[in-house]
Amino acid sequence: MAIVYIVVGVLLVLIAFMLIRTAQLGQASEPVAKIEMPLVDTKEISQHLSEMIQIKSISKEGIGNADPKPFQDIHAWMEKAYPLLTSRLEKTTINTCSLLFRLPGSDTSLAPVLFNAHMDVVPVDESTLPEWKVEPFSGTIREGYVWGRGAIDMKGQAVGLLESMEALLRDGYAPKRTIYLAFGHDEEVMGFEGSKKIVEHLKAQGVQLSAMLDEGGFIATDVLPGVSEPFAMVGISEKGYLTLKLQAFATPGHSSQPPRQTAIGVIARAIALLDDHPMPAHLEYFLPTLLNLAHLLPFGQRFVIANAWLFKGALINSLSRSQQLNASLRTTHAATIINGGIKDNVLPASVTAKVNLRTLPGESIESVIAYVTKVIDDPRVKVSIDEENGGWESSAISPVDTPAYRSLDLVTRQVFDNVPVAPFVFLAATDSRHYQSICGNIFKFSPVMLSSGELQGMHGINERILQKSFTKMVVFYMRIMRVWGDAEF
Repeated sequence: MAIVYIVVGVLLVLIAFMLIRTAQLGQASEPVAKIEMPLVDTKEISQHLSEMIQIKSISKEGIGNADPKPFQDIHAWMEKAYPLLTSRLEKTTINTCSLLFRLPGSDTSLAPVLFNAHMDVVPVDESTLPEWKVEPFSGTIREGYVWGRGAIDMKGQAVGLLESMEALLRDGYAPKRTIYLAFGHDEEVMGFEGSKKIVEHLKAQGVQLSAMLDEGGFIATDVLPGVSEPFAMVGISEKGYLTLKLQAFATPGHSSQPPRQTAIGVIARAIALLDDHPMPAHLEYFLPTLLNLAHLLPFGQRFVIANAWLFKGALINSLSRSQQLNASLRTTHAATIINGGIKDNVLPASVTAKVNLRTLPGESIESVIAYVTKVIDDPRVKVSIDEENGGWESSAISPVDTPAYRSLDLVTRQVFDNVPVAPFVFLAATDSRHYQSICGNIFKFSPVMLSSGELQGMHGINERILQKSFTKMVVFYMRIMRVWGDAEF
């Protein structure tokens, strides 16, 4: 009987411990005091965004293939729309199309900060034109939105930065710390001729940045199951990128006398094996996100998250059911291209498939290739890095226990009504990865509130940004420029 009492006692203590952890996790951050927000002319900034959207700065595949004309048109437009910025800031044209602006600070002992955006946009699939409510490059303003390709990704942020700096200069602002504004021209095709060249220029000048802000997470309203309140997602790292080529070779011949498995069958089996054996999940990179948002969740979910050490398996299984959340847990793969065969009655001599992977921090290109090769386990399949698209490692994780991140968190809550802020690993690729050699505090955050419906317009149909959200974006940039520009970190 004594053993029973001991077991019951231990269980009660354990349950009490777990409940205490849950209760502590259920507390939101202390609310920040409201600040006086600067007045922003929503009509004027919307008109400027409309004008930039109308310039068709469409990215083109291939290094060095950018058409300089639309970007030069943007440069000329900036001169007219932002006379203070273009006259008072030092401007450097990088590789014909990209731009770097510099506002010198009064204290040269403070390392600069940089705000980044890109001017290029993805093309519009002509087959989708009937589904657009407006002409994609019209910059139409109606129904409270600015419509068009680039409204969200990312001419909205580019204009937001320009508007903010122009307003600060109009107010006579002079920072202690040097502030850079960088505008690349080929982010949508990996940024090798834009941001990479900007970084090379800064390195040649001996510049080391104290912090930078680029596109990334946003203020979500309905994207996390169980959470109805808005929350801000700040990227502190981004997944790596890798495209692998799977090849199978066979003796060509007549299809009337086929082997047991053709080259197409070999590749199909390899892809099926990868689909059936996804890479292992790693909760440690997404758990900080959940911990920061747990107070928004029902008690049962909070209890599981607070005690993830016990419920790790169940938590991973639950999160893996969501396509988006699953991508936050593991290195993902997607077979995106397959080529093979020349005629319906001829056995193909070779078949090639391309598999795109997004690698989680902690995993390398080498380890991913080893995993893929082991899973396929077929000497008939050659696994190699695709020479056309290649790959790069995941970015380093920027610390959150720093003045740079804490001030970003503070400003986000000040501007967006005490919205909870959570760090996370950004799933896609941004220009900011090129800055790792000159900056250790890289944050990926687009200060705009987006619903899942609005988010679908990015790279898709009916891309648009709510004018009220765009106005708050400008207010945010004005505030963070002042805070970072004057902070001593």
